[in-house]
Parts: sequence; structure tokens; C-alpha cells
Amino acid sequence: MINFLLNLSLMLCVVFSASKDYRSAEFLSYQIDLDNTILAELPPNSYNEWIYLTNDRIKVKYSSNFEIPWCRSSANFRFSQDEIYNALKDLKNYKNIFDRVSVSKLLNQEDGIAYIRLNMPWPYSDRDYTVRFIESRDNNDIIFQFYSVAHPNTPNNTGSVTLPRAGGEWRLNYIDSNRTHVTYTWNGELLGNFPDYGLTTAWETQGSEVMIWLNEYLKGRRNNN
Repeated sequence: MINFLLNLSLMLCVVFSASKDYRSAEFLSYQIDLDNTILAELPPNSYNEWIYLTNDRIKVKYSSNFEIPWCRSSANFRFSQDEIYNALKDLKNYKNIFDRVSVSKLLNQEDGIAYIRLNMPWPYSDRDYTVRFIESRDNNDIIFQFYSVAHPNTPNNTGSVTLPRAGGEWRLNYIDSNRTHVTYTWNGELLGNFPDYGLTTAWETQGSEVMIWLNEYLKGRRNNN
């Protein structure tokens, strides 16, 4: 009887261990699949078939020529590429840079995985997503791309709508030692109860405010140094 129980215990340990390995493999596959489906659809920097929402100092535009609605915002900053780079790579500090971000929690520093929660205006629920940021270079450009991943430490998202296909990029184009052209591209899906007729207004607002908030943060940090 004792031998039977010992053997049963060993069998259960093996099964449990195997199931953990399976879940880990499944999690990795999920990351790769999202990487392929979201970032593979990201409009290239040279793409020019946009519909403009604003065409002033801050340019905001979108395209409906893809499976998902891609949006792009751009502006010139009177800050060096390094100053902006240092701000954007500090993922856990996004709540202090972008006013709409209520939570920015770094889940895995080595892999650049962070949980972001966005404070939406009444009567809409908050939005949230867990994304992985990857850094790359394209000639003189610094690029931060991000895409949705599953992570076991993602906080409970009670009261918010999760965006499972969040993705996009920040691109920092070097102009000179004191100026940088910043481009932000993102998947404009908002899901939940957000009405389709309000999407272009939401995209125009988001594209403008992220640039304004980033610029204000950089000015404040420079003044404090």
C-alpha cells in the first residue's frame, strides 16, 4: 500500500511538472503568434496612405487599409534623441509621463514586459494591456516596438476592458543634437462599449495628448536638473 501511494505521488508530480512545461511552451507560443500578427501588420515608416485628423505642429492620422485601424502621431521635439530615449525606456514611470496612464507596472525587466492601464473618461471603462517592448535601430532612428503578451503576473483587470491586440511603436528620428522627430504608431482598437462614431475623435485626442505630455515631462525634467 505504501509503495502504491509513493508511486501515485511520483506519477502526479510528473504529470504536474509536464503540465507546467506545457503551459510555459503555450505561453511562449502565444507571445510569438502575437508578435507575428501585430507587428507584421505595422505600417512601415514610408507608408503614406493616411487620412489626416490634424495637420498642425502635431500631426495625427489613421488608415483603414489594414485589418486593424492603425493610427500615427508625429511632432518635432526640441530635445535630444537621448533625452527622449531615456524617458521612453523607463516603462514603470509612464504613469508620471502620460496623464491618461493610471498604472504602469514593470512585470519583467529583462524581457521588457509591462502592464499599462489607461484612465478613460466617463462613461467608458478603463482600458488595459500587457505588452512587451523591444528596442532596435534603423540607421539613426531608435525604435521601441510593443505588442501584447500573456504574463502570469498581470494584475486583476476588474473594471477595465483588456486590449488583446495592443501594439505599435515609438520611433525617434535624429535631426541634430538638440532636436528629434518623434513618431508614435498604435492600434486604434478600443473595443468594449466604445462607439465606432467616436473613434476618430479618440484617435485625434490620444495622438495629440501623448506628444503634449511627453514634451511637458521632458521640459520639467530638464528644468529640475
